This record gives sequence, structure tokens and C-alpha cells, in this order.
Amino acid sequence: MKLLERKELNFTPIFLIVNAILLTLLLFIEIVNFARIATISKTKASTLVELHDGESIRVLPIGSEERSPQAITRFVGQTMTGLLSWNALPKSSDDYNPDPTKQLKLDAGVSTSKAKITTSVWASGFALSEDFRAPFLEEISNLTPPDVFNGSTQSILKVSLISQPTRIKDGQWKVDMVAEIVVFQGSNLVGKPIAFNKTVFVRAIDTAAIPRFASQVQETASRVRKAGLEIYKIQDLDL
Repeated sequence: MKLLERKELNFTPIFLIVNAILLTLLLFIEIVNFARIATISKTKASTLVELHDGESIRVLPIGSEERSPQAITRFVGQTMTGLLSWNALPKSSDDYNPDPTKQLKLDAGVSTSKAKITTSVWASGFALSEDFRAPFLEEISNLTPPDVFNGSTQSILKVSLISQPTRIKDGQWKVDMVAEIVVFQGSNLVGKPIAFNKTVFVRAIDTAAIPRFASQVQETASRVRKAGLEIYKIQDLDL
């Protein structure tokens, strides 16, 4: 009768062997991954970028919310100069004609709810956040002399100081600026200075790719915002 009894199979040894094989395989995969990560960590980041026209430039890898102090101060200086330098005369590369018998084509400007701003100021306004852009451009239109649009009045922003950016939090900074808006009216080549001492608040933004068939407005906005920064507040500087 003992010969007819069924013997129970013991799967424990088989399970241990399969488990050992799987663990060995996982260990091998981890070793390969570790070797690859070590190789990548020793690889230098690419610092040379070739532009579409063949020009090569050096770049530095930074985080999406990081901007260099030089980029921030440059952005603030260019933007504020564009917003506060008023001139309706055409540039030499546009419709300028040196023939004194022909009348210059002046900038007609862009209308706001109460007055007008020059087209260059309107373009520079895309560097402002959307909740701040409209009211600030409205204030500039109130400051812009009407004679700007007949060519007899101009202004420039004379910047005396732009401080190093102070970090507020990740992706946000403030910059102090000491400057004057110098207005030239008629034959007055000395100009009338107006103090403009402000603290400018800046933050990092993502820049969307320009569409293939972009309008002039889209191209202008993309060009002004390509620095990946925008101004979201301007307040009086506490001297």
C-alpha cells in the first residue's frame, strides 16, 4: 500500500532558485544603470549653440525660474527706456528721407481710452504683465505731451543707476532705478528733467513659441518677451 501513496512535490527549492536568478538579474541591471549615471554626471553640459544663421554663441544651463543678474538689469533698462523715451520721428531705416522738400511720415501713435502713446511705447508695453500693462500705458499716455506726435517734442530716459537685482522668492526679483525723463520741446535743446526714481518688480515667465503664420502683434510681443521676463509692478523708490 505504501507504493501506491502519492508523494507531495516540494516547490521550495524551485522557488528559491528562481528568486535567486531574478535578484541576480536585478542587481546586474542596477549596476548598468549606476555606470550610465556616473558617465552622464561626468559629461560636460553643452555650452556652444549654433544659431540658424551659422553664428555660434556660448550658453549656460540654468533652471526655468533662474535668470542672471546681467539679464535682469539689461531687461529692466531696455524696457524702461522703451516705455519712457517718446519720439514720433521715423528712424533712418524706416520712412526717413533726407530731402527737406518732402514731409516726414510721423508716427500716428496708438490710442488709449483718454490720449495716445507712441507705437514704440506700445510695443515695449508687452514686457509688462497683463494685469499691469493697461493701467501703466494709460498713465504714460497722460504724461506724453501731444506735441510729440507733430515732431516738435521728444523725450529720453536718462538712467543714473540700476541696482543689482534682489531676490524676493524663486523666479521674482526687484530692481531699484534712479533716472530722469528729459523732455525736449521745440528749440529747447537743454531739456526739462523729470525725476523717475522707482523700484521695478520682475518675474520669470515661460515664452511660447511664435506661430508659423504670426500676425505683426504676435511677432512684436514675442520679440519683446523673448528674455523670459516681465515687469509686474512699479512703485516709488524709497530714497
